[in-house]
Amino acid sequence: MMKYLSRFVASSVLPALLLLSPCFGADLSESNALTTTGATTKPALSPFIRPKASPTTRPVEEIRRAMVVSIDGLRPDLLLRANCPNMRALMNRGAFSMWARTTPNSITLPSHISMMTGVNPRRHDIEWNRDLKTTEPLYPRVPTLFEVAKRHGYTTAVAAGKDKFDMFDRPGVLDWKFIPKKGTCDTADVVEAAVQIIREHKPDVMLVHLPSVDSVGHMKGWATPAQIKAIEQADAAVGALIATLDELKLTDSTLVIITADHGGAGRNHGPDDPRSRHIPWIAVGPGIAHGVDLTIYAKLTINTEDTFATTCWMLGIPPSVADLDGVPVKSILQPKIGELLYPSTAPSKPPASW
Repeated sequence: MMKYLSRFVASSVLPALLLLSPCFGADLSESNALTTTGATTKPALSPFIRPKASPTTRPVEEIRRAMVVSIDGLRPDLLLRANCPNMRALMNRGAFSMWARTTPNSITLPSHISMMTGVNPRRHDIEWNRDLKTTEPLYPRVPTLFEVAKRHGYTTAVAAGKDKFDMFDRPGVLDWKFIPKKGTCDTADVVEAAVQIIREHKPDVMLVHLPSVDSVGHMKGWATPAQIKAIEQADAAVGALIATLDELKLTDSTLVIITADHGGAGRNHGPDDPRSRHIPWIAVGPGIAHGVDLTIYAKLTINTEDTFATTCWMLGIPPSVADLDGVPVKSILQPKIGELLYPSTAPSKPPASW
């Protein structure tokens, strides 16, 4: 494992070292073309970005952009065990839960697709976890966050550490991207690219996927000293992202959600194991309550699909499908004057509008 913790300095800009990266060849561009083995024609533009629409009223007018940071394989109790000053600071500045849940599958690709579509894997139809070599590209059956954002006039970006994330790179959808062409990168490589994209383009909607906690978990085991170190390196990466937003004066207009796709135990993760299914969920931004543990709302259970719903709600993007599985976590908002707490807002069936 690379010893790169010192490369993250919370108050400075990370150097561009992509040419020295094991991810050399990853695509950091505005190109949306996606080539697959045996493909003879360029895929058509996503059908979910037309017709164009305008955002509706946003619950917090100041929030005009969103960044979701997914730390692959991050188990909540290990986040609390590790020395993670940046994520601790975000918990103090925002609303959070260490009892959020990923999909029952508890594996990377289905869980991330649910996180970015608001529906369960059976509905988005991505239930495998490999980068399949097909004659035609495969995409989720429902629109992703990037597609609904693009339709509503927002710019979009992904910086990810695994090649399987090309699932989000539907033609016409991503304005900027860093996705390895083959295999998995380190967290350091992803955050360098993410910082570069933020500094040069200031995307409105962005996913940053940090892979190394999961990679070390599979190699060394969950809860091992090596994985604790990887979690601390991921925390330093989060610090670098937040420092970049601060430097560019984007913090006061950005919703940031820090979460994960799954946890793990031993050297693996999967269904029917609470150590795999529970994930952290931290929301920070203008208008969001400070230092609120969302488990104070007894009936509120945060699911990974709620990340999509919450982001869309905050950006004024209406529900993408009528019976979305995710619901906005409205309890993150700062209580109004005179209110002690907001009531729990977790209906079993979301309304047709937020």
